[in-house]
Amino acid sequence: MKTREDLIVSALNGRLHELRRKHILRLAADSFCEDAAFVLQMQKQLADASLECMGALPLLINAWMDCETDCLSSLRALSLGEPLRLREAMPPAAESLLRALDEHKRNPEQRFRLLTDRYSCPLNVALASENEICEHILARLMVQDRAAIERESLSTVCADDLLLKLNLVAIAARIKSDLRFLDALNYYYELLPADWVPRANDAWLLASYLGLYARALAVRILRNQTIAHSDTREHSARRAADL
Repeated sequence: MKTREDLIVSALNGRLHELRRKHILRLAADSFCEDAAFVLQMQKQLADASLECMGALPLLINAWMDCETDCLSSLRALSLGEPLRLREAMPPAAESLLRALDEHKRNPEQRFRLLTDRYSCPLNVALASENEICEHILARLMVQDRAAIERESLSTVCADDLLLKLNLVAIAARIKSDLRFLDALNYYYELLPADWVPRANDAWLLASYLGLYARALAVRILRNQTIAHSDTREHSARRAADL
């Protein structure tokens, strides 16, 4: 008899297979112009990658880090499973960013700049100090952006802003235990058209988001497999003891 964890693993495996085979591999790389090489590289890497390879976590950090690249370059690297070269640094104040994001709630270009400036090392978004900012990003995606897309159309939101937030949420989903981040990725996977090529300055963020989403799914599958196997061993041990 399958346990709850087994059923969850089965559902997650089905979504990961669909994401890899029916979405990522069908991205029209040529549509991304000068970023076609990156899209092709990600497609090739994820085509036959093992679950363990995809589910390998990046270096987990417990302090604010700077890295040698900017936010967008770091997102590319993380979506390809490449390491970042990090050094510990002093964290900026979260409150000032929250105020600035609120002040520019109708200016997606400025919000994009604020987030990319803060998260030159995108892994920092999963730190406990960033919880309020993560909540803000998640709320924007699941309330304002979601309502605008469902009420009107995808063209009513700034694609760069939307995709950057999805990339950051995918990193949080990969590291944090809070399932709301993975739920948001699942929701947008179903909402965004499979053949969508965003009209954006950084359209390749669609590919990196999908790559990070696949890696977040793999992490969750491996975690639930571990729980399922542990429950099975515990159940078998109890039965043996009863005998």
